[in-house]
Amino acid sequence: MMKFFIPMLIFCSVLISAQQTKILDNFSMKASSYDAKVFEKSNLNIYYQFKFLKDTKISQNPREGLCVLQIGENYSKFSDTKTLQKDSLFEKFSHLENVGSREMNQLFIYNPLWNMESLKSAADKKVTYQKRYKTKYEYEEPQPELKWQLHNESKRILDYSCKKATVKYRGREFVAWYTADIPVNNGPYIFEGLPGLILELEDSQNKYHFTAVGIDKKPMDIYLRNDKGILKISRTKFREVEKTYHDNPGAFHGKALNEDGSPMVVKSKPLLYDPFELE
Repeated sequence: MMKFFIPMLIFCSVLISAQQTKILDNFSMKASSYDAKVFEKSNLNIYYQFKFLKDTKISQNPREGLCVLQIGENYSKFSDTKTLQKDSLFEKFSHLENVGSREMNQLFIYNPLWNMESLKSAADKKVTYQKRYKTKYEYEEPQPELKWQLHNESKRILDYSCKKATVKYRGREFVAWYTADIPVNNGPYIFEGLPGLILELEDSQNKYHFTAVGIDKKPMDIYLRNDKGILKISRTKFREVEKTYHDNPGAFHGKALNEDGSPMVVKSKPLLYDPFELE
C-alpha cells in the first residue's frame, strides 16, 4: 500500500525562512505579461527536501529548500516549489494594470534555491531546461544516458524499502536510493533509469542532497513559461552565459550609463563557479 502525505510543517518552515527584500510604498510599474504552456496534469507529485552546501572547503551549514517532481502520463517536471508559487503570483499580477510595492514584496518572498526547471518528455526522450540570469534562458537536449551501478545495500525512506545505486554524471559522482515499491522510472532533475522511483540522491562531495519527504496524487499543471522574452539557445551557449554570470554578476543587473550616454561596464566581485554539471 502506497502512503501519500504532504509535510506541511517542512513546507511552511521553508517559506518562513525566506529572506525578503523590501520595496518602498510609492513604487509602481506596469504589470508584466505572463504566458505558459501546460503540457498535462500530474498524477503523482514527490516532494524533496533539497540541501545545498555552497563551498565544501569551508565550514558552513547547508541551505535548505523544497523541490517537487511532478509526474504525468507523458511528461514530468522538476522544479523548486517557490518557482511554482512565484509563477502563480506572476500570472495573478499580469491581469493588473500596474503592480506596486505590495505585489513586489509578495514576489520577493519566494526566492528559489534550486533555480533550474527541467521538463522531461517520455515520448521523444528529450529534456527542456529553463533558468533565469536576469533573462530566462531555455535549451533542449536528449535525455542523458546514465550507466547505473546497482548495489546490495538497503535502507528505508518514507517507510519504503530502498536499494542503493551509483552513477557518474557530467563530472560528479552520485549515490541514489530507489524503491521498487513505486515502479516509476523517474527521480530528481534528469535522474532516472532505475527499477523504481528515486527517493534520495546525493553527490559524493555532500554538496547537493535531495531526500523525499512527501508524496501526493493532487493533479497539478505540468507547464513551462512561454513568454516572448525567453531566449532559446544551445546547451553550449547556456554554459557560456552561466560562466559569464559568475565571472561578473553585476553585468546582469540592469544597465548603467556614463555621463556621455555610453554604456557603463559594470564590474562586480566574481561568484564561486561550481555548477551542478561540471562538464
